[in-house]
Amino acid sequence: MIVLANATEISIASLFAAGIVPGILIGVVIMVINHYFAVKYNFERSDEPFSVRRAGKELYRSSFALLIPLVLVGSVMGGVASVVEAGAITALVALFTGVFVYRTIKWKDCTSAFRRAFRNSAMVFIIIAASGPFSWLLTSLGAIGDLETWLLGLADSPILFVLALILFIFLLGTVMDSAVNIIIVGPVLVNVMSQAGFPEVQAAMVVIVGFLIGSVTPPVGVAYFTSATIAQVRLEKVAIALIPYLIGLFLLLFFILVVPELTMFLPNLLSN
Repeated sequence: MIVLANATEISIASLFAAGIVPGILIGVVIMVINHYFAVKYNFERSDEPFSVRRAGKELYRSSFALLIPLVLVGSVMGGVASVVEAGAITALVALFTGVFVYRTIKWKDCTSAFRRAFRNSAMVFIIIAASGPFSWLLTSLGAIGDLETWLLGLADSPILFVLALILFIFLLGTVMDSAVNIIIVGPVLVNVMSQAGFPEVQAAMVVIVGFLIGSVTPPVGVAYFTSATIAQVRLEKVAIALIPYLIGLFLLLFFILVVPELTMFLPNLLSN
């Protein structure tokens, strides 16, 4: 969201607010599919029955961890801190929670954590740096202009435009990393959707959700490879198991695209 907001000059606070409802809906879709398979294949259940008291106890135990995203989003949306300041504050809250509240992080672990943080940040900055020349090359070759012309040519038929856009996002997500797609192609798609009559914030959320779904889409999904490695399961088996989830998530992406209220309700409410 931060990278796309900087590239398109959209309010980061508006994007944070717009992402809340789609984020909840993504969780609901995945839980519904999980429940279906859990019942169908009779997955092992907890011996302890569900109770409000137990749920409240677990909610209390996780409340400090749940504060971390609330601090990040709330400080930006509330205008208390800039994105950079909110990131620093959130990191301190996470460090305090891990070291003093849950006591799962030892001071000796912080060195490797800082090292990983620097490495991950460097990877993102390298992608951003490389995206500039690559974007210039695509523009010079006319690829960006041709893409805009093709999509805008379909804008007269809203359904055809929506289906073409989702198909394009899906195909691009199967061959390129989500971060690269958001950086290079994201601003172009936001501009095209804006010209087609969609609010910029809604367009940005469609791009973000669509390309993040691509992170679990074979054959180049980073999360797809990572999860298969962690579970020690063959890639083709994971790909087959992903099909119901991908169908559900892309159907949700379709609704996010055709129902503006899903993304614009909270930003409009906060702006008033």
